[in-house]
Amino acid sequence: MITDKPSDVYTCSKCASELPQGAKYCPMCGRGIDYTPSRKKRGNGQGSVYKQGKTWVAQVTLYIRVDETGTLKQKLRRKYGFTTKKDALAYIETLKGAQGRKMPTLLSYYEIWERNEAPKLSESKRTAYKIARKRLDNIIGLPVDQITLKTLQDCLDNEVSSYYPAKDMKDLLSKLFQKAMADQFVSVNLSKHLTLPELHETAAEPFTADEVQKFWKAFAGGDTFAGYPLLMIYSGMMPGELLSCKKASIDLDACEIRGAGKKTKTRQETPIVFPFFLRPVVEALMQYSDGPKLVTMNKDTFYKAFREATERLHIRPLPMYSCRHTTGTEAARTGTAAPALQKLMRHAKISTTQRYIHLDMSDVHGVANSLPVKSYNSVVTR
Repeated sequence: MITDKPSDVYTCSKCASELPQGAKYCPMCGRGIDYTPSRKKRGNGQGSVYKQGKTWVAQVTLYIRVDETGTLKQKLRRKYGFTTKKDALAYIETLKGAQGRKMPTLLSYYEIWERNEAPKLSESKRTAYKIARKRLDNIIGLPVDQITLKTLQDCLDNEVSSYYPAKDMKDLLSKLFQKAMADQFVSVNLSKHLTLPELHETAAEPFTADEVQKFWKAFAGGDTFAGYPLLMIYSGMMPGELLSCKKASIDLDACEIRGAGKKTKTRQETPIVFPFFLRPVVEALMQYSDGPKLVTMNKDTFYKAFREATERLHIRPLPMYSCRHTTGTEAARTGTAAPALQKLMRHAKISTTQRYIHLDMSDVHGVANSLPVKSYNSVVTR
């Protein structure tokens, strides 16, 4: 390759000597002269050509990714065997057109999911998935076909050590891989093979009958605050629902609270039902509150007051959510049919309701002893 000067004087690219016009070889060093004008470097994304042996190669970059060690890697497509550089350059556009569909990343699928599906979820679930998305930062920009099971497992292990946050990450990844599979960019949902941390879940406990009686005794003695756990115990109301409940949502005649449900669509649409005998308690709580809400305290103050109430009444320091577990357990002990119990608890699935029922062997013996015996008189009297 020669150097082209404005004066049309050519110099040798090897020894920089001036060349006689039309010379095929440098008279000083003997280098062969190529009078083809030098080309400017092609910009990013426009492809490139290079010589390999006696032929030329056309090359385009499909995408750039970061491997597991943090190193940038290029995914290339090449066409070999061109006899001239000009032919290789001319083929670049054809090679670019042969790339087909651009390989999407997890991020591109997340943006689709966030726009179309996330709004249908509850606020708490959307928040959980947003946190999970943040924990995927190190891999979210990778093309889906370059992600391995090890990539996913390492990301999960490095980010979380407990079960539920890891499950949120796994569930979100599954949604993204399902979309990639639908587009036929991948054939396997790798997230299904992720190993989650072991679940160490402490079983929730309901309040005992004696503890419930202590709440009643305190309320009858003028401790109006004790009416709050009683309302949760006899209605299955969640703490968050109680804190946001407005007095205008309470229908004392129907013994229902409407529009106070939280988390799931089923809870939001199903009224919270309380027994008729609890009406005086609900009325007292409405008078006890001096604002539009049933509870005027903020969350931290209310939780602290609940802990102080259990301590004052010599009740076990169970979490406030034990009130709801008491609802499910006591309703099951009365023989409430499963569908009715599910409706009372406002669960979409009966399997969720079962988690709120805590029976012991005395309950089992009670069921056994309550079975009808008239059909077995001949056996019993023998």
